[in-house]
Amino acid sequence: MTERPGSQLISKATRNTFREFLVSWTLHEIEMVFEEGGIEPDLKFEPGLNGARRTLVEQHYKTLDLSSPADARRLVNVFTRVTRVAQEQVSSAYDQGAARRNVTKLAEAMRADGFKFEDDKFMPTSPSARRVMASDRTDETISEVTRRNLFDEFRISGVAWTGKRPEREFLSRLVDLDALPSKDPRYSTFAEDIGQHCERNSDWPDDWVYTDTRLDLLNVPDKAFLEFLTAMVHPLVRDTTEAPDLVKVVNRHLRPDGWQLALGKKISGQNTYVAMRSQGTEVSVEAASSDPADVLSDEYVVELTAKADHRLEVGDFEAAITVSRTMFEAILRELELRLAGTTGNYRGDLQKQYKAVSKLLKMDHERPEMDDRFKDVVRGLTAVVNGLAPLRNKLSDAHARVGKPASHHARLVVNATKTMTVFLVDSYRFQSRRKSG
Repeated sequence: MTERPGSQLISKATRNTFREFLVSWTLHEIEMVFEEGGIEPDLKFEPGLNGARRTLVEQHYKTLDLSSPADARRLVNVFTRVTRVAQEQVSSAYDQGAARRNVTKLAEAMRADGFKFEDDKFMPTSPSARRVMASDRTDETISEVTRRNLFDEFRISGVAWTGKRPEREFLSRLVDLDALPSKDPRYSTFAEDIGQHCERNSDWPDDWVYTDTRLDLLNVPDKAFLEFLTAMVHPLVRDTTEAPDLVKVVNRHLRPDGWQLALGKKISGQNTYVAMRSQGTEVSVEAASSDPADVLSDEYVVELTAKADHRLEVGDFEAAITVSRTMFEAILRELELRLAGTTGNYRGDLQKQYKAVSKLLKMDHERPEMDDRFKDVVRGLTAVVNGLAPLRNKLSDAHARVGKPASHHARLVVNATKTMTVFLVDSYRFQSRRKSG
C-alpha cells in the first residue's frame, strides 16, 4: 500500500483505531476476519510495531491500495464485521461500559471517513464513501437481492438447509464455530450457542442461519456464499434424488449474476457440485450417460474443466494450472492407448507425448498430403503445447514455483488446455466414425 496524502479513502487514523481494537483478538481471529474479506497479508512486510497482532494487521493493510474504491470497500467490509463483533460482545462483557465505548470509538473513526454505522453495516454519507460502496468487486458479483430471493424461496418451499446433518456439524465444515462469539451471555462461542438453541432447546427458528450476522450470508464474499450452497447439495447432506431439483432452484437465482452450480467429482458414485461462472444459458445438472471412468467421456472433461474453472474463480491459480495439465495428460494417454494399444514412457515430457498422439491421429504437419493452411493450424497447436509444459512446471503447485501466476496467465493456460482437449477428442471421434462407416 502506497501512502499518498489525501488519496486514502480509508484514513490512517481509522485504520489505527481498528488495529488497536484488534489487539484484543487472537492471531487466528485476525487472520480469519481479513481472509473472509478477501484480503491477503504481506508477511514479508515489517511495520516496526510492537506485538505480533499489530504487525499482522499492518501486513494485511500493506496489500491494499486504498486510493482504489474496490480495495477500500474490501476493508470497509472487514471493518463492518469487526464492529459487529464488538457490538455483540457488549452483552457478555464484564465491563459493558468499556465494551460500548469500543463500539462508539470504531463507529466514530469510520464517521470521519464518511460512513455511518446503521442496521449492522456502514452506510456512506459522503461522496468519497459513496464511491467506495458503489465500486464493483470481483468477489461480490452475487447481489444481496439474489441472496434474499433465494433464501425466501427456501423458506417458502420448506427446504431444510442442513439436509440430514445437524446444524453444528453442517456449519463446522464451513467456518470455525469456536472462533466466533456467542450472543448468549452464558456461553463464549458460536458452537455453544448452536448446541444450546438448536440441539437442546430448539428455540431458534429453522431459517436463523440466513440472517445470523456472524455468518453474514447476505454480505459475505461470493466464495463463502457459494461454499454454503454447494454444501447444501453435497451427498453427505442431501439425498442424491433431491439434490438435482434443489440445484435447479439455486441456478435459476444465480444465473442473472453469472454463476451456476455444475457437476463436480463423484464420491462413491454420487454426484457433487462445484460453483463456476455461467454464460447466461440454461444450466443442465443431469448426469451424463457416459461412463465417468472413461477419460474421453463428456463427463470426465466436464468434471475437470469445472474443477479448473472453480480454481480460477476462487483465486487458486496454481491448482487451476495443475488440474488442466492433469486433464490434458490423461487425454493424451488414453488416446495413445486406444490408437496404438500401448503407451510410451514420456516421463512427463508433454511435448513428446503430444507429438506421438498427433501422428497417430494423422495430424502431424509433416504429412505431404496435408493442406498447407491446416498445417499452419497444427503448427499453432504444437506451439501451444510447447508453451504449456514449461509454463505449468514453473507456475503450478505440482513443482517448486519460480513465480506465482497472475489470474490472466492461469486463465490462458486453462482455456488453451480446454480447446486442445476438445479438439483432440473430437478428432479421435471423427476418425473412429469414419473407420466404422
